[in-house]
Amino acid sequence: MPLKRPFFSFILFLVSTYTHAYELGRGVQINDALNVGGYFSSEFEASQHNESFTLDDVAVMAYGDINPMISYLAEFEAVGFYHKSFHDGTENGSQKFHAERLYGDLWLSDDFNIRFGKQITPIGYWNMEPINVLRDTTSNPLYSKLLFPKFLTGIDINGYVPGTEGLRYHLFGQKNNDLDEEYINIPNTHFFGFSIEKEISMEWSSGGGIGEYITLTNQRTQFLQGNLKYDDTQWQLMTEILFAKSEFNDRHNNSTLSGYAQAMYHVVPEHAIVGRLEYYNDHYTDYKDSILTLGYSYRPLYPISLKGEYQWHSQHDENRALLSFSVLF
Repeated sequence: MPLKRPFFSFILFLVSTYTHAYELGRGVQINDALNVGGYFSSEFEASQHNESFTLDDVAVMAYGDINPMISYLAEFEAVGFYHKSFHDGTENGSQKFHAERLYGDLWLSDDFNIRFGKQITPIGYWNMEPINVLRDTTSNPLYSKLLFPKFLTGIDINGYVPGTEGLRYHLFGQKNNDLDEEYINIPNTHFFGFSIEKEISMEWSSGGGIGEYITLTNQRTQFLQGNLKYDDTQWQLMTEILFAKSEFNDRHNNSTLSGYAQAMYHVVPEHAIVGRLEYYNDHYTDYKDSILTLGYSYRPLYPISLKGEYQWHSQHDENRALLSFSVLF
């Protein structure tokens, strides 16, 4: 059956739009109110117990400016899209997409803005880069996954502190269920915090945060966090540390201390060597680990990343090698 003229014209319009408006890493710009893109990452892992391949973090995104005061971002992601274990030959995965981020921004002034919806918790450096392709290692420090909620469904009031230079604040809170709990690392209905970040110079920045959350199992945790970063484009040094104190249902109190220090050196702009030392000590679960990670990162273009790394754990049976290929399109 021949194509009807309106449909054929629509296909030509889409092809023309994609040809002229697409930019790798920024997606397709339909207009100021609608940009469409996405990303994916693939990972090969080898450890003492298993070897596996994962097509992970398959995501689509839309973002734009509705008017000079209102903008938005919508991100839907399928984590573990496909997984194959070479140890036993099993294959599985989930092709169901979930809302990872879905928020709006109300831009009022340099000093006062409001972000509402499901968003990244504005704590430190690592948590603010949730996309694999934008990070310098495939793995995440334990610090960034286990000690505070990575996302919140609520409100973040943010801006620059009046009368100061380069001092930015975030006052955030959640008092409800998460919008989509599929990828929530710590489910909760109570999460409040405050963070600041100071631009000391072109190369140096420093900050910290405090917060409290109550899990669905009534574990109440209060935390104090600090971070420091140096970046001169060739060298990047950053460190984050967090102390948390938790009260459990049995009235038992315990503490956790975790942090990391990471150095990255660009041999040339496309090639970098990365080293990270991290520490994690949870007195409640009696889990303690020190991890040394050495890695290599190659970016032929910034939105394309090929990374390899090896981790040595003080828990020796957890040593592993990781290779990943990821693209922001």
